[in-house]
Amino acid sequence: MDAEPRRIPLLFHVALGLGGLLLTLAALVLLALVPSLLIRALLAPLNPAVVFCGPGGQKRLALSIDDGPSGSGSQALLALLQELGVPATFFLIGSHLERDPAFPRLALQKGHDLGNHLWRDACAAELAEAPFWQELHDTERLIERAAAPESLTWRWFRPGQGWFHGAMLQRLASRRYQLVLGSIFPWDTFRPPLWFVRWFVRLNAHPGGILVLHDTPALSGRTLESLRWIVPELRRRGYRFVPLGELLDPDS
Repeated sequence: MDAEPRRIPLLFHVALGLGGLLLTLAALVLLALVPSLLIRALLAPLNPAVVFCGPGGQKRLALSIDDGPSGSGSQALLALLQELGVPATFFLIGSHLERDPAFPRLALQKGHDLGNHLWRDACAAELAEAPFWQELHDTERLIERAAAPESLTWRWFRPGQGWFHGAMLQRLASRRYQLVLGSIFPWDTFRPPLWFVRWFVRLNAHPGGILVLHDTPALSGRTLESLRWIVPELRRRGYRFVPLGELLDPDS
C-alpha cells in the first residue's frame, strides 16, 4: 500500500532533476550562440578597464584580426579590405613577422591600425612580470622597425587566448595601453562550418560591437571567405565599419 505514495515523490524529484539539467543545457547553448549578450550585460560592467565593445548609440562596428601576419594570406586580407573599404586593427604576434616582414608598413599605409599581441601565440596571463615585459618590448621593437618609415603609436593590446588579470592591467596602464578583447567572437579558431561563422556574426552583431577574426596560415582563407559575406550583409542591415579608435571615441 505504501509503494504508490513513495513513487510520486521519486518521480517529482526525477522531473526536477531533468528540468534543471535542461535549463543548464539551454543556458550553455545560449552562452555559446549569443555570448555578446553576456559580455555586454555582465563582463563589461564587471571589468571597466577592459574594452569589450564601444558605445551602442550608433550602428557601428570595428573589425579586429589576430595572430598575423600569416604570409600570403595577410596580403590577400589587405587587398580584400581595400576592396570592401573596411578598416581593421591587426593584433600582431612578434615571432610571426618572419612570415611577412613588410606587413606592418603596408597595413599602416592602407589606413589600418596595429595592436600588440605579444611574441608568442600562448596564454599571456601565465607569463610572470619579467617575461611579459620582455615579450611586449620585443614585439614593439620588431614591429616598429618593420613599419618604418611609417610612424606607429601603441594604443591597443590583446592578450593571448583572451585571459587577463589585475597585474597585467596595471602593467599596461603604465604604458598607456588599452586591453581590448571584443564582443563578437564566432569561434573561428575551432574551424566551424563557414555558414555557422556567418550566422553567428549576424546573430551577435550589435551597435558598438568589436568583431574578432584570425589571420594564420590555417585560418586566413576562412577569414577571407567570411568577410566577403559578413561585410555586405551587415551593411545591408545598416552597420558601418569604423576604426577601433573611432568606435571607442564617444564624441565621434
